[in-house]
Amino acid sequence: MANNTVTISGMFGNGKTYFADSQVVIDISGLQWGKEGQPVTSPFTIIRVEVVYDSKVVGEFKADTGGQTSISFDISSALQAIWAGEDFRYEISDAQAAANGNSPSEPWVRAYKPYSLRVHTEYLSSDGVFTTTDSSEISGGQCAIGGFTEWERSTIPSKEAADVSYREHENLRYGDASTKPTDTPERVGSLSPTSWVDVQSAGTQSVFYPASAQPAADSQTNHAPIVLRDSLPYVDFLFLNRRGAIETCSGQTLESMGINVKVTQYSRTERPTFSPVRSLMAIGQDGRRSWQMSSGYVTREWAEWWALEFLGGKRKQWWMRYPIGDANGTYVPVIVEPAKQSISIYDRSKQNMPHVDFTVTMALEG
Repeated sequence: MANNTVTISGMFGNGKTYFADSQVVIDISGLQWGKEGQPVTSPFTIIRVEVVYDSKVVGEFKADTGGQTSISFDISSALQAIWAGEDFRYEISDAQAAANGNSPSEPWVRAYKPYSLRVHTEYLSSDGVFTTTDSSEISGGQCAIGGFTEWERSTIPSKEAADVSYREHENLRYGDASTKPTDTPERVGSLSPTSWVDVQSAGTQSVFYPASAQPAADSQTNHAPIVLRDSLPYVDFLFLNRRGAIETCSGQTLESMGINVKVTQYSRTERPTFSPVRSLMAIGQDGRRSWQMSSGYVTREWAEWWALEFLGGKRKQWWMRYPIGDANGTYVPVIVEPAKQSISIYDRSKQNMPHVDFTVTMALEG
């Protein structure tokens, strides 16, 4: 098996880091089809690319090059497999400690994950011999959990500017891993914890602040959340934003709570007697709690964030502090759904402020 020396460029190598949920395009050049001076007239010239993480192949891509010496692939689906099943319990524990006024030992940092590539080519030589070439493992790739929106991708001027590691502390309020609006304050309850998330050289950092300790601008990161604290308690949530970072938010309950209880009747076989006997039995099921909630009246920018980020986030993982309004409550997994399929962010024909309503169901079984 001969070696095939190729060059991999584009969104790969030199310490570059890219979001796995956005397109990650690698460019492969220097492909050889046969020996020098002996052009290949093969009916097929196949290239195979393997993405390797932790000594395991997490994705394979192939294409017929038509004899070309260069080709490009989008390997984002393989990078998403690297982050599949990621465990967020440690960050939730840190947020829980912050909510109770206890600082974790250190901010939780979600480090970037390294990966490597293998390139194989297959073709028929001029004398009809099937030939497979193999390259050594090419290291240097790094990926981060999360991604950009279509709008964000359209405004990035080049592949180099999409490098996450170049965006460290770019957003002076929250850090580039946060997706919260920066032009107006975040409204939270009297007992609500707050957070900021940040891109740094080691990865994505999440820092949580209890209600008793207002965030202060750090001399190194030079940013902190802008918070408007209400005198009333709010419903506190933790959720995964589209860039894979844990963020906090506070909503309002609409004073509507229901419990889904189902009772099923079963026939019960008993020995027949002359006197009437009980022949049915009932078994109760479920009992899952649900609430009607709202973002409260917010600006248009925040209403859009509630609709697109909190309700429409790709990762669909939420936790709610329960009992509601308890500063020492526990964050439990919940299911969040919009109250309406079509959400009106604002209507110029009406003079009311925008708000986003949703339903929260406790996601606990057993």
